[in-house]
Amino acid sequence: MKQHALILADIEGIIGVHLKEQCTPGSQEWKKSRPLITADINAAIEGALRAGCTQVTVIDMHGTGFNLLPEELLPQATLIQGHKAYPIPLIGKMPKAHKALFIGWHAARDQQGFSPHIFHKKLERLSFDQEPVTEVELFSAVLGEHGIPVVFVSGEDVATQRIEQNMPWIKTFEVPKRPLDKKEGKKLREALTTEIEKTISNDKKAPLFPWGKERIATLVADGREQSFQSPSATQIFAWALKHSALDIKPWWLLGPALFLLRTRCRFQERLRLVRQKKSA
Repeated sequence: MKQHALILADIEGIIGVHLKEQCTPGSQEWKKSRPLITADINAAIEGALRAGCTQVTVIDMHGTGFNLLPEELLPQATLIQGHKAYPIPLIGKMPKAHKALFIGWHAARDQQGFSPHIFHKKLERLSFDQEPVTEVELFSAVLGEHGIPVVFVSGEDVATQRIEQNMPWIKTFEVPKRPLDKKEGKKLREALTTEIEKTISNDKKAPLFPWGKERIATLVADGREQSFQSPSATQIFAWALKHSALDIKPWWLLGPALFLLRTRCRFQERLRLVRQKKSA
């Protein structure tokens, strides 16, 4: 049976990332951390392949969506970079996958963790039916509407503990937020590969994140509490984005704005590869 694994990549929960500057696109420390996120994603891809997955798609979710180094990614995977506005904000068209893995994720703003946030620092808390969540649960609800169960999450312990409470069926992998030498980093990535292989191999039929028309999402942004009810988790997701990272008015400007951002980032990536080739 063919299996398609979808990997959503973030950077704060990546092995070896322990400084906030490492998460800031364009900074010198971020440039050094790009091989780290690529290494973690390669470890995840390897685990999925060993478990029998015949197709792997990776979506780069952090910042501008251009953090991974495509030239260093395992060739068996398809990489999607750059955020889109439609049909799903940031993701664009959802790939048709059988299961999803979240690699490198972080705590929510209301938690005491490394770089805790949900999209933007102005969003102070997000809850589903009064239960606080992280970005992972929100994205999992969106994936659930497309029939894609989340089976694995890697990230810092503060985040994984909350995610386990809200999604007890998943397997989590804790990543320490401190400096690591190459030997320790390599050992952790080998363990990450093994855990993903076991999780996918042993998974029979993971449940989808439950979402119903009665569920209410509540957020606190800039000190103001607002609630929103919708039968669509994707609408909840768009609503949360509008009140945080993508506070673009009017909303229809989001598409052109993200297109210009993708174009600029792709140009910078081409320039980087040209310079890399010349210096080789």
